[in-house]
Amino acid sequence: DPATITTWPDALRCVTKLAAQNPRFGEKIRKMMSTQRDHEMRWYAERQALKRVHASRAASSAQVASILQSLGGGGTTDLPLATPDNGAQELAVFDRKIYAAQMAMEEAMTAELKGLGVPFFGTEAGCVGSAEEKGEGRPRWSPRVSEAELLELRRRMVGHLEDLYRD
Repeated sequence: DPATITTWPDALRCVTKLAAQNPRFGEKIRKMMSTQRDHEMRWYAERQALKRVHASRAASSAQVASILQSLGGGGTTDLPLATPDNGAQELAVFDRKIYAAQMAMEEAMTAELKGLGVPFFGTEAGCVGSAEEKGEGRPRWSPRVSEAELLELRRRMVGHLEDLYRD
């Protein structure tokens, strides 16, 4: 049962068995990798575009101020000028939106990996404990792991799956 696996060798056996028994397993992993890459590329492009907009706003504001000054108009204080602070605030808001989207994507992919039966993504709560509890009542068939160890095992499994199914 993948939900009770807490050791790397058992996890490798389980994933190998899953891949052999389910011909669509690799296809689903590749699709997840492709979707993640597409999202990351889109987010990067959108952020770069926003930075270009900020740069052009600053240049336009400077040009307008220069033109008004050359025409003798000293009343530029009522114009909304693009400032670095405005751009930084807008980038911070954008970054928070991207972070929320990344977290949602991670949750969805974790749920999908759990649904596929990948070890460490749906581990029973009884197999996970704090570092202090780790040694207490360890079942021989499934040693307890801490949250930090489980996270490291998940990362290792994702790396393994990426190595196996990278195009």
